[in-house]
Amino acid sequence: MTVRDAPGARSPGARLLRLYPASWRARYGSEMLAVLEEAGMSHRARVDLMRGALDAWLQASMWLAAPAALICGGLWTIAGVIVIGQATPPDWPGYVADILPLTVAAVFFGLIALVGCWTRQRDALGRFGVLALLIALFGKAAWALSLGATMIGPTPGDAIVVGQAVGLLGTLLVALAILGTADLAVGAAIAVASATMLFGWPVAWLGFGLAWTVAGSLLRTRDPAEPSASGFA
Repeated sequence: MTVRDAPGARSPGARLLRLYPASWRARYGSEMLAVLEEAGMSHRARVDLMRGALDAWLQASMWLAAPAALICGGLWTIAGVIVIGQATPPDWPGYVADILPLTVAAVFFGLIALVGCWTRQRDALGRFGVLALLIALFGKAAWALSLGATMIGPTPGDAIVVGQAVGLLGTLLVALAILGTADLAVGAAIAVASATMLFGWPVAWLGFGLAWTVAGSLLRTRDPAEPSASGFA
C-alpha cells in the first residue's frame, strides 16, 4: 500500500511525505503515515519531516552519483570534440550555439554527481565540506542558468565565466575534502577534473570529461550504504 492509497492520505503528514523520493515512500511511507496519524502533527514533526525529506534525497543522490558522473564525463567529452573540431575554436569559456544544450545537461549531471559524492562521505567532511558544497551548488546553478539563458538570447559572457569559475572552485574544494576519506581516488579524479577545466583551453574539456568518466567508473565499484528511514525524530 502506498501513501496515496493509505488511510489519512490527505492529511498534512501525507502531503509532507510526498516531498520524499518515490522509492522511499514505497518502502517506508505507509509505516511513517501510521506513526504520524497516531502521534499527531506538531510543529517539530513538520520540521523533522521536511528535514528528513532533504536527507532522503541526499541518500538517493548516492545511487545516482556513478551514472550521473559517467553521463557528465561523456557529454563534456562530446562537447570537447565538437569544439576542437571547429575551424577556429572559440575563446574561453568556448561555448558555441550547437553545443549549449550539451553543456547545460553536462553541468546538471555534474551537479548531481557531486552531491552524491559529497553525501557518501558527508559525516567525514565536516563544516568545510558543507561550505565547499554550497559554493559549488551556487556556482554551478549560476553556470547552468547563464548557459541556458544564452540559448534564449544574448547573455553577458562575464556571467558564464564567473558562474563556471565559482562552480569549479567549489567542486575542487569538495574534491580536496574527499581526499581525506575512503573515496580518495574519486576525490583525486574530481580534483583533476576541476583543476583542468579552470584553464581556458578547449582541449581541457576532453580532460574534464575523461576525469569525470574515471570518477564515475570508480564510484560503480564502491557501493554506497543502504538508504534508511532516518531523518524523522
